[in-house]
Amino acid sequence: MAKKDKPVDKVKPTEEPKAEKPKTEVPKAEAPVSSPTAAASDDVTPAGTDASGRQLYNVICAACGKPTQVPFKPSGDRPVYCRDCYMKQRGGK
Repeated sequence: MAKKDKPVDKVKPTEEPKAEKPKTEVPKAEAPVSSPTAAASDDVTPAGTDASGRQLYNVICAACGKPTQVPFKPSGDRPVYCRDCYMKQRGGK
């Protein structure tokens, strides 16, 4: 007598471990000494991620007071600028 193979009802898919992307650090901009500093790091709130997957933080621009997002957690000892004010500080390059 020949044995019949049993049909397989459900096959569990095997999960492969996901590779994590290496974190890249963003260089901080040089700031003038006389500008007001950013809020202390305790006051900064996470705001999501950008297209590159970097964590963004909500801050207030030290020059114009406009709310903006930056890809680094401000330490509170240096000013943080919005994109427009940062470009003005850099010389408009």
